[in-house]
Amino acid sequence: MTEGKKRRFPGTGWLGARLSRKMIVILLALAVTGWLLSFFWFLRDMQDYAGNAYDGAMRQSEEQARELASFLEGSRGDISGLAGYLEERELGCILQDDQGRTVFQFMPESWLSPRLTASCGIPVTTGSGTLRAYVWSTAIDREDLSDALGHQAFVGLSLFNLGLFLAAGVLLYLIVLSPIIALRRTMLAYARRGDLPERSTRTDEVGKLQNAFADLTGELRAKEQSERRLIASISHDLKTPLTSVLGFSERLLSAQLPPEKQRQYLQSIHEKALRLKSIVDEFDEYIDVGLRDDRPMERLTAEELCADVRQEYEAELQEANVRLSVECACPGAAFLGNRDDLRRYFGNLIGNSIRHGGVRALELTLSCRRERDELVLEFRDNGTGVEPELLTQIFEPLYTSDRGRKVSGLGLSICRSIIRAHGGSVTAENAPGGGLLVRAVLPAAD
Repeated sequence: MTEGKKRRFPGTGWLGARLSRKMIVILLALAVTGWLLSFFWFLRDMQDYAGNAYDGAMRQSEEQARELASFLEGSRGDISGLAGYLEERELGCILQDDQGRTVFQFMPESWLSPRLTASCGIPVTTGSGTLRAYVWSTAIDREDLSDALGHQAFVGLSLFNLGLFLAAGVLLYLIVLSPIIALRRTMLAYARRGDLPERSTRTDEVGKLQNAFADLTGELRAKEQSERRLIASISHDLKTPLTSVLGFSERLLSAQLPPEKQRQYLQSIHEKALRLKSIVDEFDEYIDVGLRDDRPMERLTAEELCADVRQEYEAELQEANVRLSVECACPGAAFLGNRDDLRRYFGNLIGNSIRHGGVRALELTLSCRRERDELVLEFRDNGTGVEPELLTQIFEPLYTSDRGRKVSGLGLSICRSIIRAHGGSVTAENAPGGGLLVRAVLPAAD
């Protein structure tokens, strides 16, 4: 376990999912909006409910005060039956004369428990003068008030949360589920009918997923075309020498030829057979490199690799009047590699330069250097190079820059497969001073 992984807190792995900014903004906005709306709406609803309850209590108190005034006026100021009247209606009352002195006071015994009351003062004219009556009425019991407020809050918040969840569900469907459903239909259309998907203009994860699928189908289509080109190349490369072999053998069987002509035909048959064998061997090498994913790797240094190249090819190339220079700027740089495959890699590059260099005094240069955590291997010749628009295609199987043929060999494609099997990448470009430069980048082992 690395040091970075040790510092990771449990439960924070979801941060690596890279939620899109759009989703984060929408979810945060939805959460903040929902909180604000619920806060203000809930307070407003509670205020309206409390205000309505107060207004209702005041109206009730005023009505009861008017009834009390009517009772006193009808009794002509006789208050002997007032206590029974108030007890029956559970009202509290204080009567004061025009001097402000209290002449009567009554409060029901049931008001000992906490409750909300409303009061109202009203003048009462009697035969003995004018009195002012203050009447208290019970608006609502404490438990009833608590239950009413709880019920009101439950209903209001339930309706609000339902609306909020519906809005969130619609947004999630439009933003996430609907594009995923459309992508699934696109995948099914590709699987059933081969319809290529279109690239998405979205920049979130759903758009990236669709674009990744579009890239994948493009790569699969390219591989299909490469396989067709491979079959066409094999057919072409085998058909030409095989036709010659059949023609020469038919002449040998159908006619009496002089010994010299027979030897000439047999020599041609032998040469064509060797050509067929080389084609089959190259194809076997291509298949072998493509199928072997379990190559044994060993720790090598750049110095050891350069020494292997010198030992393998330098003497042979000198005899062919080809100059090979090996430059190693990082002899101690280590990497994991397979010696046999790397020899095959450089052998194919050398063979490609000899066949297509187009110069008499061919010069080959291998240079090694380290860049950060990578080992860079550059192989260069002083040949005629490749047309710029064709540089990205020369590593394709059986591709050739010869416009007179549709297909060619597998050497550079094998080179790419070898480097990829080592966890690296390979590119080609025309060197500034002329010739072809093939650059391989391998991960360093240290």
